[in-house]
Amino acid sequence: MSLKGNLQEYALYDSDQDQDHNHDHNSDSHAISSHPSTANSTPLLSPSCEPTTPLLAPMDSFSKSARKLSVSSFENLTIFDLLDPTSYAIELSKSQTYQKVKNYSTTSLKKLNDKRKQKKIKFNISNEELHQLKQQLHKQVDKTYLKIDKTLKASQTEKLYYAATIYIIFLMGICIGKHPAYFHVFYTVISCVLLPIRFLTYYKMNYGYYLADLCYFVNALVFLFIWVWPDSKMLFVTCASFSWGTLSFAVITWKNKLVLHSIEKTTSTFIHVLPPTVMYVITHQIPKSVKKQRFPGAMKLETWDLWYGVFYTSLMYFVWQMSYHYFITIRKAEKIKNGKVTSFEYLRKAFANKPIGKFVNSLPGNMPVVAFSLLQYMYQLCTMSLCPIFFKYKYAASAFVSFIFLTASYNGATYYIDFYGKRLQKEVERLQAEISDLRSKNGGDSPEMIASNGTSTSAASGSGSGSVNGSHVATKNIETSAI
Repeated sequence: MSLKGNLQEYALYDSDQDQDHNHDHNSDSHAISSHPSTANSTPLLSPSCEPTTPLLAPMDSFSKSARKLSVSSFENLTIFDLLDPTSYAIELSKSQTYQKVKNYSTTSLKKLNDKRKQKKIKFNISNEELHQLKQQLHKQVDKTYLKIDKTLKASQTEKLYYAATIYIIFLMGICIGKHPAYFHVFYTVISCVLLPIRFLTYYKMNYGYYLADLCYFVNALVFLFIWVWPDSKMLFVTCASFSWGTLSFAVITWKNKLVLHSIEKTTSTFIHVLPPTVMYVITHQIPKSVKKQRFPGAMKLETWDLWYGVFYTSLMYFVWQMSYHYFITIRKAEKIKNGKVTSFEYLRKAFANKPIGKFVNSLPGNMPVVAFSLLQYMYQLCTMSLCPIFFKYKYAASAFVSFIFLTASYNGATYYIDFYGKRLQKEVERLQAEISDLRSKNGGDSPEMIASNGTSTSAASGSGSGSVNGSHVATKNIETSAI
């Protein structure tokens, strides 16, 4: 029998005892003047018939004149009575229902403790085996603590890097607006911090050949123009063509993500976004007097010559492409076959099911490498066709650079929503599956159905025993449920 059923039986038994007990309190005029006891009423708080009797007894006569309340009169208390609870002696310990519930719970706990003491589990295991088992348990606990510690440290590092990334972007805006002549210094400092970390992490992850991609080559060209040959017109045109062309559109094509807590994704975004921003600042933001002294190569170009840009950009592109294929594709062919990852192999697998991927992969021999190089070169020529507009019009260049940064930010926001949203969705689905299993084990009844069934049962029992006893039993059921 459940606890709820036992409590209801105790309440039914106690209802007849309380009716006789309530008549004995009618003569106590100093405490509570009660109304004539009827079958459906319990002693209520009411002022005494004598006007000189105070409503509340003073604290010094608490033990003599404190008002004795039955448990069923809780519903008659007001909020003002609760403000001074010490003026009432609510003797729960004298309530028969309270005593029966307390005795039942005490005996139940004793029975449970006795059963636990009687169940003695014995293992037939030697001391050496027990020692080995303890060592294995200690190792597992140590591994768990190490994982937890690593997770906490990684989480703390991500929080710090998140704040640092926000602050770097904030400083970037101040530098462009207030001190544009020093933005190339800002770019150099950020690159000197992030690129060594990228080199170390990529070599550790076996991604070392990715460091020979075009984006790193373009950043190296920008460094050469800023610090070695700032008077080179050819280098300025080449850096601007690559930066406003391939690097900028790579954010759109390859969906670079500005994920603020991830140093890997933030570094990839900065590698593609900062070079076009540097070229924009040198072209439009720096005063001409400073530009003439610091970057004379940019001053030599008065109007953008498209064919001049195509020629020198193509020349630098083929220098990079031939060096890449000689030092990596040819000389490191065995390592690539053994699983070393390159950007070309990644793109072949990523676009294997698309028309362009099927076309490249269907070519015989070494022709896929040649086809890939030519496609990438055509991509560079198409993207750099907008460079004359960005060089001539400041607001067009500003809008373009802002659009690239907003695209990276949007990709980062999409990553947050998809990654963590899907994780939350999986967790919710797992909880729903557990709830469904529990419902199936309990006969398919939901908590709402169980609650409604319990309420209807109580109402039916109250109406079956008459209006008098039914209300009293309902009151007792509420009280025992609260206890």
